[in-house]
Amino acid sequence: MKIKERENICLDLLRKLPQKFVLIGGYAASSFDFPRFSVDLDLVIRPRDAKEFSKILEREGFRLLMDSGHFADFYKGRMMRFAKKIDALPITVDLFVGMVQAGQTDTAYSFDYLWKNSEARKVVGSGVKDYAEVRVADREMLIALKMNSMRMADQRDIISLFNGKIDPAKILTHLKRAPKEKILGNIATISATLQKPESRDSIKGVFGIADQVYKKLIEKAKKEILSIRQELSGDE
Repeated sequence: MKIKERENICLDLLRKLPQKFVLIGGYAASSFDFPRFSVDLDLVIRPRDAKEFSKILEREGFRLLMDSGHFADFYKGRMMRFAKKIDALPITVDLFVGMVQAGQTDTAYSFDYLWKNSEARKVVGSGVKDYAEVRVADREMLIALKMNSMRMADQRDIISLFNGKIDPAKILTHLKRAPKEKILGNIATISATLQKPESRDSIKGVFGIADQVYKKLIEKAKKEILSIRQELSGDE
């Protein structure tokens, strides 16, 4: 019940916020093929809208925890983190102001760039029937963003995003803004994950998919990732 309540709060908040943001992260990936549980909202906004969003979040019971120019090892640029607890369990909202910049590759994607590579989508949770229609980074943009950071959650989302129809040229355009060697290193990381037998339970469990669906998903992800690696590295 607590899980559903927290997901409902996230979706309700997405509806209440002014539609001047681009959703990235777990909820963005969940708007495509395989919803997964998340209680973290990641929004990219214009600098001029930061005060407006802050006031709304505070009105909804969220408290500002951090307003930083450098967040951990994953993101750079200004990031404002808000949190609210439901029965001692947190819900967090991260506002990336003006851009999102991956700490691992130093690659920045501005709000305007993300807006141009986004679309209106229906965002759902994993355990609720509710939804919100908001601006979401498109499939290719999300894959590129996650290839810049490549945490385990990013790897799972990348694999799931390859399930649908993609435009490899768009992904390559986004990735060519990043240092090639770092992206190739990240591709090597996800390629290794795809070969590990223990990855099966992790991916199946997060997305709640059957064996047959999993096998097709993995094969398609391997094919697409190999193609991207070859294009980036100039292999024949």
